[in-house]
This record gives sequence, structure tokens and C-alpha cells, in this order.
Amino acid sequence: MMCSCAGNKRGKRKVKRYKKSEVVPEGPTLKGKKVDSSFMKEFLRESMYCGNCREVFSLSSNELKIHCNICDEFFHCGVAGECIGADCLIKDNYGKPKHRARYCNGCVSEIYNKETCLCKNCGSK
Repeated sequence: MMCSCAGNKRGKRKVKRYKKSEVVPEGPTLKGKKVDSSFMKEFLRESMYCGNCREVFSLSSNELKIHCNICDEFFHCGVAGECIGADCLIKDNYGKPKHRARYCNGCVSEIYNKETCLCKNCGSK
């Protein structure tokens, strides 16, 4: 009786698989590039739209305030602040608060002052 898998190398090859939620980069990537002064100068020349007023602003202007966690847009005006809800708190490995999620005016249920708010997710609980 002859084995049908004598020359098969299939078990030795490793196929790269991506997770369903993983973003697969297209085109040139930053892998292998150094983040030096010339890279930063080129990066800071980039421009983007504000999610509130739709005006174009450059990254070098230091006007960027937040990236909203719900609507996934960048804002330099119309900022509600950081959410004080328990679900929006990111802790470090030692259990100490590290970062709170920030939101725009359209994605919050309550605004307490210029720096704190409750997002729609935390406000509905």
C-alpha cells in the first residue's frame, strides 16, 4: 500500500492569516522607516477636515484637539471633552487610570463642563 502524502509539503508551510477585525495595509507601509526629523516634517504637512466645522487644518498648526471614539472623526472645535463613565476609562497594567476616551458635542448625552461629559454609551446605562 502506498502513502498518498509522500511528497506533500503542505504541513510544513505556514500560511499567514489575518484576523477578521485586523486592517490589512495596502501599498507602502511605515514598516522599516525611521521616524526622524525629515519624516516628521513630511507628516506635519498633512491636512485634514474638522468633523464639526469641516474646515481644513494642517497637523503642524497644533489645532487638533481630539479624535472622537464614536463618530471616528478628528476635531479642532466642537469638543465636549473626556467621558467620566466607567467604560471609557483605560487603565494601565497596575490598575491606575491611564487615559479617558474623548468625544465631540454630537456624540455625548450630557456635558458637565468644558472638560468632562458622558458619552451616549455611558449615559444610556
